[in-house]
Amino acid sequence: MEIELPEIVREMLGEEYVVVGRDGISIGKVLDSVELLSMGAEAYIFKAKFMGVDAIVKWRFPKPYMPKELDTQLRRYRTELEAKIIWKALSIGVKAPIPLFTDLKDCLIIMTYINGENLRDVVGAIDNEKLCNLTRTVGFYTGVLHKNNIVHGDLTTSNVIVDRDAVYIIDFGLSTISKRVEDKAIDIHIFFRSVESAHSRFEGIMKKCFVDGYKDAVGEDSANRVLKTVRNIRLRGRYIAERKLRSEWIL
Repeated sequence: MEIELPEIVREMLGEEYVVVGRDGISIGKVLDSVELLSMGAEAYIFKAKFMGVDAIVKWRFPKPYMPKELDTQLRRYRTELEAKIIWKALSIGVKAPIPLFTDLKDCLIIMTYINGENLRDVVGAIDNEKLCNLTRTVGFYTGVLHKNNIVHGDLTTSNVIVDRDAVYIIDFGLSTISKRVEDKAIDIHIFFRSVESAHSRFEGIMKKCFVDGYKDAVGEDSANRVLKTVRNIRLRGRYIAERKLRSEWIL
């Protein structure tokens, strides 16, 4: 499938930069080696070289099924908000990709590429002690975000990168700023659901270590308020599922 790249990317592919140093002058391409990694409902993700640095290029493409003006406003808003939230996350100590370039006109973010593995892919390949340490860090980072009223919006084991012992949170594309306990509880609920569906054998240790890390960040009382809301959300989900099942049997 051939993708028509946005104008700013096409321009960058033809641009060069010059570095003057003690050893002389070197010339490189601003953007090079662009390779499609994934296509989502909201954005295309590419891997590339940006001024010699391994980078991720995220482009929120136009949605032909939406009114053009509304689509443009939403894409620009989401792009600006994502970049701001990533910078805020970095400033409060959460490891995340570093934004290198943002273009709101074309709804583009270029950020550093994290050379590691998804937590999703390493869960079954490491011992329980390391798994606990990694998951505890995810819980701690989640707590730090929530303490600063940042809600990730898609906190799954697929959006955590492990580089040796370092943990990075990625894909802030659905992130929001919110003080609501329910929004923060939904973050944790989504993480728990990802653990239950993809890592059921390790569900107990991952949930416990996540909660321990979360409590380290926000404190026992704040954590218990959010976790109580998580339990309520999960009870509501079971109630709806049971009602749906009963209605199917009646039909």
